[in-house]
Amino acid sequence: INQEIVGDFQIMAEEKKATGKIKENELNFKTDIHAVLMGDSVLDTFYWLSDKRRDVRFELDRLLKEDNKNAKCTNLAVDESTIYNVLYGIQPNRGYVRSRAWNKLEPYPVDNAGFVRPLYLVRNLKDPTHVILSIGGNDARAAFASSFNLEGIYKRMMDQGIIDGFERLVTEVTKVVPNIILVIVYHPLVTSCPIFHMLPKASVITELIVRFTPMFLDIAKV
Repeated sequence: INQEIVGDFQIMAEEKKATGKIKENELNFKTDIHAVLMGDSVLDTFYWLSDKRRDVRFELDRLLKEDNKNAKCTNLAVDESTIYNVLYGIQPNRGYVRSRAWNKLEPYPVDNAGFVRPLYLVRNLKDPTHVILSIGGNDARAAFASSFNLEGIYKRMMDQGIIDGFERLVTEVTKVVPNIILVIVYHPLVTSCPIFHMLPKASVITELIVRFTPMFLDIAKV
């Protein structure tokens, strides 16, 4: 996923140059990239790794610096985040906070109330050029609490306004950072894990992704 993201950066830059949306010297892939991670555990991966230091932020930062030492990646993603949390804030799970400290990782950028407020933070970054956004999985997981039935889960997510919320989030982010990469899980791997009993069947999760894929694609085209 890291190499694909870096490739997307380069493609986006070349496309904008070709269409005249930016000048040749306005965005230099090798010098100006400041990627910002926003969303959930797809990007805030450290807790689930055997080597917790080599998370997405670390690997993407390393890959970007291969082209230029001034390129960088900032993590504003927080495990367990929903769309609402990226818009308004989340108090990180204490287990993740302790694990970051134990493994000598950079702490979450919390405010005085102990919340990470990703949208506020990205608005106040000095030079972000790209946002990588992965969100929606925990919105689905919240719906699993009421039903494992496909139609029941889908209805609950629609009633909670997932499409409007996602559209609003993308709109707010692109007001600040015009280049946004939307991450979508296109083939979930549901295997034995500590929370396996809390998930519906793999076929139900796959069908949910199929139903919501047009939402991602439509917003990505805007």
